[in-house]
Amino acid sequence: AGKVDQEASENTGPKVVYVPPPPPEEESSIFSHYATGINFDKYDDILVDVSGSNPPKAIMTFDEAGLCESLRKNVTKSGYVKPTPVQKHGIPIISAGRDLMACAQTGSGKTAAFLLPILQRLMADGVAASKFSEVQEPEAIIVAPTRELINQIYLEARKFAYGTCVRPVVVYGGINTGYTIREVLKGCNILCGTPGRLLDIIGRGKVGLSKLRYLVLDEADRMLDMGFEPDMRKLVGSPGMPSKEDRQTLMFSATYPEDIQRMAADFLKVDYIFLAVGVVGGACSDVEQTIIHVDQYSKRDQLLDLLRSTGNERTM
Repeated sequence: AGKVDQEASENTGPKVVYVPPPPPEEESSIFSHYATGINFDKYDDILVDVSGSNPPKAIMTFDEAGLCESLRKNVTKSGYVKPTPVQKHGIPIISAGRDLMACAQTGSGKTAAFLLPILQRLMADGVAASKFSEVQEPEAIIVAPTRELINQIYLEARKFAYGTCVRPVVVYGGINTGYTIREVLKGCNILCGTPGRLLDIIGRGKVGLSKLRYLVLDEADRMLDMGFEPDMRKLVGSPGMPSKEDRQTLMFSATYPEDIQRMAADFLKVDYIFLAVGVVGGACSDVEQTIIHVDQYSKRDQLLDLLRSTGNERTM
C-alpha cells in the first residue's frame, strides 16, 4: 500500500499502444540538446568525504581518467570542462573495480561518474558489438525510479557511447510492450530501466543476466520512498544474477538513512567505498530557493505573477 509506481500496468488496464518517437541519430542532435548545465566554478570548495580501505586517488582532469579517444571526444562534445567532485573521486573508484555507495545531489554530475568508467571498461575489454538475439545479455543494468530520470540517463549513455559499438537501451512503463521488447532484442549492452519494467522483461525471458558485470542503482533513496524496495531486492535476487562478489555494484543516493545503509550492506561487497559530496541530503548549490510570504487567499495570484515573470522559460 502506498507504493507510487509510475510504470503503467498493461495487465490491469487498457492495452498500452503508445510508441515513443525514435531518439535522434544525427551527431548534432545527440549533443545539442543535452549539453551539461553544470556550473563547474561552484564545485571547487565543496567538501568531499571518502571512507573505506585503500580508496583510489582522485583525478583532477579527464585526461587522467584513462578514457579512450572516442569517449574523450564525446566528453568534450558534451560540454564537460573539468571533472566535478563526484567524478574526480567516483571515476577512479569505479575504474578500480570497487563497489561504491555515493551520496551526491542531483546535478552533481554523477551520471557521467558511473557511465564513463563502465563504457571505458567495456570497450577496453573488447565487448562484442550488440546484435539481434531472442535473449539479450547486457553487461550493465542501470535502475532509476522514474521514466523521466531513466530516460535522461539513457540519453546520456547514448551520448557518451556515440561512435562506439556499445548499444544502450531504455525500458519503462507506459510504452507498448511489443515495441520495448523489439528494441531490446535488437542488441543491448547497457540496459536502463525502472524497477517494475526491468523485472517484467527479465521475467519474460528476454533478458539474461549471466554476462552482467555492473549493477547501478541511482537515486536509491527515492526508490525506497516510492515503495520499490521489494522490486529492487527481487531484481538483485533474480535467477542468474551474479552474486555481489561476482559483479560490481554502484549505489547513488541524495540521503543516507538507515534503510539505505542496510541496503548498501546487503547489495555491496564488504570493502565498498563510501563517497559523500557536499551536504548529504542538502539542496543542489545551483538551485536558488526563495520563500515568499503571502496571504492565504493571495497564493494563486502570486503564483500566476511569478509564472508570467519567467517569460518563456521552462517551468515546473
